[in-house]
Amino acid sequence: MRAFSDAHLDIAWSSLRNGRDFVSGHPDSAAGLPDLLAGGVTLACATVFCAERDDEDATAADVAEQQLAYYEALPGRSEGKVIWPADVMDVGMCTPGKKLCLIGLMEGCEPIAEPEEMGDYYRRGIRVAALTWNRNNRWAAGCDGDSGLTADGVALVREMDRLGMVHDVSHLSRMSVDDLLGTARGPIIASHVGANEVYAHLRNLTDDHLRAVAQRGGVAALVLYNKFLGDGRPSFSDAVRHLTHMIEICGIDGVGIGSDMDGGFGRDQLPGGFHSAADLPRFADALADAGYCESDIDKVCGGNLRRVLTSVM
Repeated sequence: MRAFSDAHLDIAWSSLRNGRDFVSGHPDSAAGLPDLLAGGVTLACATVFCAERDDEDATAADVAEQQLAYYEALPGRSEGKVIWPADVMDVGMCTPGKKLCLIGLMEGCEPIAEPEEMGDYYRRGIRVAALTWNRNNRWAAGCDGDSGLTADGVALVREMDRLGMVHDVSHLSRMSVDDLLGTARGPIIASHVGANEVYAHLRNLTDDHLRAVAQRGGVAALVLYNKFLGDGRPSFSDAVRHLTHMIEICGIDGVGIGSDMDGGFGRDQLPGGFHSAADLPRFADALADAGYCESDIDKVCGGNLRRVLTSVM
């Protein structure tokens, strides 16, 4: 079985919000543990997402605590099938279909009051962070905005660099991406995006930004949310078009998969014919049909993200 990596899964948010058991899986879930293991996923970024809260009295820090507690309980609840937070040795010894290694991705830094607080989250497993989610906040303009990083945002980026974290540009405005590329010294990824040249959307990266992420040694990971892939209900072939375009722009070392499955959209909003994480091997088949060799397929399906993520473990 081929080893896959997924750069973006809202495991705690989806499970807590929808009352689903991640460990046993759920009929409405595309990314429960059984499906992820069936698809060969051995490493994933598991998000702490606090930008939208059902409890108006809860602070972003409260929600972050709830989600971190959920992750910290998973190794015991899964009888060791889930490893949180994973280290390099865990990832190296992880067998596809047997175990899933997770590291934390803070999707929007709303829980942070001051830059130095990021160290507390780092110690609890957060190794990747995106400054904001769609909307403007204290740190940066989101994809709905037209400005860039704030002075506080620059300070937070520098603290992340000091800790040795990965920066995620997925939800940033075009100007914020430019500012981050010019400010950050650490690794940069786009954890769940499409190619704007294939389908124009504010959440998709331009060719210039895709190229810039790759030139920094980072990875642009393909999202599987139909809204970012095309009009109506795009097909699996449409998702592959985004992926192969990203490879053309970034090179074979600069592309991966960041599905965002269960990230606020259901199975019916995945590409037509694609049902769950168990279908991820179809990407390997599609790349083989397109003429890519086995070693290159391994890079796109998992190796590129493993390279970047294990560098900060």
